[in-house]
Amino acid sequence: MIKRLRPGQLLVAGYSTVGLIGTVLLMLPWASSVEGSSTFLQALFTAISALTATGLTVVATGTHWTLFGQTVILILIQIGGLGLMVITTIFLILLGMRIQLGLRYLIVQDRNHFNVAGVLRLVKSVVKLTLTIEGIGAVLIALLAPGVWNNGLLEGLFFVLFHTVSAFNGAGFDLTGQSLEPFRNYPGLYLVFISLILLGSLGYVVLQELLIQRRWHKPSLHSRLVLWVTGIITLLGSTCYFFTEYNDSMARLPLENKIVESLFQSVTRTAGFTSVPISNWSEPFIFLMILMMFIGASPGSVGGGIKTTTIGTIVLAVWAIARGKKEVVIMEREISSESVNKAFTVTIIALILVCTSTFILMIIEKLPFLPVLFEVVSAFATVGLSLGITQQLSSIGQILIILLMFVGRIGVLSLVIFLAKQEYRRLRYMKEEILIG
Repeated sequence: MIKRLRPGQLLVAGYSTVGLIGTVLLMLPWASSVEGSSTFLQALFTAISALTATGLTVVATGTHWTLFGQTVILILIQIGGLGLMVITTIFLILLGMRIQLGLRYLIVQDRNHFNVAGVLRLVKSVVKLTLTIEGIGAVLIALLAPGVWNNGLLEGLFFVLFHTVSAFNGAGFDLTGQSLEPFRNYPGLYLVFISLILLGSLGYVVLQELLIQRRWHKPSLHSRLVLWVTGIITLLGSTCYFFTEYNDSMARLPLENKIVESLFQSVTRTAGFTSVPISNWSEPFIFLMILMMFIGASPGSVGGGIKTTTIGTIVLAVWAIARGKKEVVIMEREISSESVNKAFTVTIIALILVCTSTFILMIIEKLPFLPVLFEVVSAFATVGLSLGITQQLSSIGQILIILLMFVGRIGVLSLVIFLAKQEYRRLRYMKEEILIG
């Protein structure tokens, strides 16, 4: 039975199994601080949110869950960040077992890599990069976060580790109950979180090229496109927030704090941390944030969304069509037609998924359009930002959000592969033109 499953189906089955194990652990009486056990839906929602590195919550992470429960959440975030197939491979390597070709294909799909060649080297670099970046981030947060050691060494260490892992993996889970709002007057600390979130959103292929192979002068087309699109989106979001919130939510901040916070709000589109309540944002920036969340992070990262390379490819393809060109060319390289077709396919499916989910949720929950759309896109893009309706959702609404988070983690293409049946057709039909536009 297992041998008949395709890679996409195995990935779904693997992450589903881990999510259910996390759910069972969170339902244990000693996992929550409230009397008795957490409900199945509370545990399932939290487990999937952690595993998919989303950060949406139906209960307060810092008060509802005990240290055991918070540790389970932390482990699930790290599993989701590294990738289930990467962790499985590391265990097999430590046990001295041979890595079969089937598992290598799973790693390629799970990590959104190009091909099977060099996949074990990718696994080792993923672990090395993760531990190194998280280690440096933890040291900096430990030095810069105020009051982190007030409750003792062990609690301080756990606080630092939890938020470091949450930031780098774009999870957005916090133990303060107010995200990063208590640290708003510490721009140095915010810069550390900005760096962790940005590095985590670039994807391991880009990090491997820049930090391990050190191909700074001639990175691959993929890395250059990721860096360009990420830079443009970050600059656009920061500029918009700076001017729309300058005299409102940032009115009392000094200029340097305003610049850092504007950069932070743009970067957090893939993580879900906040410096002020989202209800304080202006509607123009909320709308822009929806668009930025929908685009999401980059391939090979934990972040969801349609991905930066997807939107970059679509813009280039549309520009080429507008100029009467058949080839999509950038930086003296031609993007394959297969990649262009994939980009349009992913985007259309994502739009259908978001629109349908928003429509259903509005009917079920009787909630306004903007908060529901924001919630749906945040779940699909595994961001974790919310306009405050997560805990108001009914059981059906929470299940829908769980499914969106899960799809966002495994990716739209993996969903298509999971649902599609292979079809071999030798017949070809006559072509006929239709009018477009």
